[in-house]
Amino acid sequence: MVHRFCFEALDRTLKDILRFSYTSCVDMPFGGKVVVLGGDFRQILHIISHGSRQEIVHATINSFHLWSHCHLLTLTKNMRLASGGSPHNLIEIKEFSEWLLKIGDGDLGEDVDG
Repeated sequence: MVHRFCFEALDRTLKDILRFSYTSCVDMPFGGKVVVLGGDFRQILHIISHGSRQEIVHATINSFHLWSHCHLLTLTKNMRLASGGSPHNLIEIKEFSEWLLKIGDGDLGEDVDG
């Protein structure tokens, strides 16, 4: 995960570079260019030295002012679990895959789990 300031810098840089070619790009996110980001936004948060919980959450890309302009695509099949499995393990692999997704979505466990 990258600090949201990196995306803000990229946004300002692209707008600044492209404003000479296209005057309307100043009002568009990333200067009108398509930016593809990949990753799992449920992974570990940033490490902010001596930072409070608010500061750590504020550093994520979800706090980026252009996040509302982003179109989020999600994968529906875990390809790593599907590859190389034998036919007799298919049911077990499918159950494990669904269990992993439930954990990632926060559908399993309780607040007291730590």
